[in-house]
Amino acid sequence: MKSPLNKSALVASALAAFGTTSVHAQPATGPGLQLYGLVDAAVGRFEGAAAGVNALDRPIGKLESGGMSTSHWGVRGNEDLGGGLTATFELSSFLRNDSGASGRSDALPAPVNVAADPVFSRAAWVGLAHPGWGRVRLGNVTTLLFLNSITSNAFGDSTVFGPLNLVTFIGAPLTGGTGWANSVVYDSPAWAGFSLSAAHALSEGQGGGNSALRAAYGQGPFAASLAWQSVKKNPITFADGTSPNDTRAWQLAASYDFTAVKVFAHLGRIQNRGTATAPLDLGYRVWDVSAAVPIGAGRLLVGYASRRTEDAVGPVPATVAGGNLQRRVFTVGYDYFLSKRTDLYLMALRDSTRTQTLPAPPRVLEAQGTSFALGMRHRF
Repeated sequence: MKSPLNKSALVASALAAFGTTSVHAQPATGPGLQLYGLVDAAVGRFEGAAAGVNALDRPIGKLESGGMSTSHWGVRGNEDLGGGLTATFELSSFLRNDSGASGRSDALPAPVNVAADPVFSRAAWVGLAHPGWGRVRLGNVTTLLFLNSITSNAFGDSTVFGPLNLVTFIGAPLTGGTGWANSVVYDSPAWAGFSLSAAHALSEGQGGGNSALRAAYGQGPFAASLAWQSVKKNPITFADGTSPNDTRAWQLAASYDFTAVKVFAHLGRIQNRGTATAPLDLGYRVWDVSAAVPIGAGRLLVGYASRRTEDAVGPVPATVAGGNLQRRVFTVGYDYFLSKRTDLYLMALRDSTRTQTLPAPPRVLEAQGTSFALGMRHRF
């Protein structure tokens, strides 16, 4: 006869696995092929775009795919080559389970010029790993800045409700997206809690190359990391949904687990350098705080993030998602674990923006929007 389910142990186990990130799981420990993935859906009232609310937005009811984690599926595997050396690979694709479509969005023509995600745009790499010297990967790999964000905030990889991810990656001046094609990435082994990673995405005739570094420490209840990236690669279409501008960014992250509450904080900067023909020098300060409080078989999640510039920005039409001067996002919710692989969540988000808009003369519009949703996430 099975023993009763120990909810405290269940949640502790689930949160330990979730403490790094729910979507970038570790490779399979044994040789062979593994099918894996995550399906997430939320239904509720949403006001404004993920890129930021504007004064013309009105709330609508809808079913949203990927509320707390972007839905995806993939295959990965490894082979023991002897002497501690392992060959490994991963192929992973985004999906929209609200409609059954692949990718995160459809292609949009000029002037937006956003490409639809290729089939394996989430990950497509092959590599070698050794416990003594680390791992090298070649292909389409998650950026170190995105990895730094999603492994060190209470909302993980959520780009619908996670305040840090919304102000940093969605509708932000940052370019390069969340994954770089044509990448060479090195991850060191951990030495007394310290680890290093370096990445370079080859230009292949598309402007310049992208480069990134990340240093991390994690031991006991304390963790900290610093990520830096430079984006110069300018592809013909911009699947990250932003612009061809060259950008530089850094982000400092820290967290401490007090057992009764785990607290996270970030401080960073995005520098928009424009293009060779239209140079810019616009700086944006980004910061956030978030917390996860274990309650029953789940966690209370709270977070606040801000992105702001003091520089003169170009005005945009009032219909464009807001926040070219400032964006602030506050989210609160509860994430309840039914099992190690399945959870239910209830989230509420307040989005506030300040946007310099057209027509002339430019004026500053302030807008606020409130969204809330009930969702379910299942990992396999």
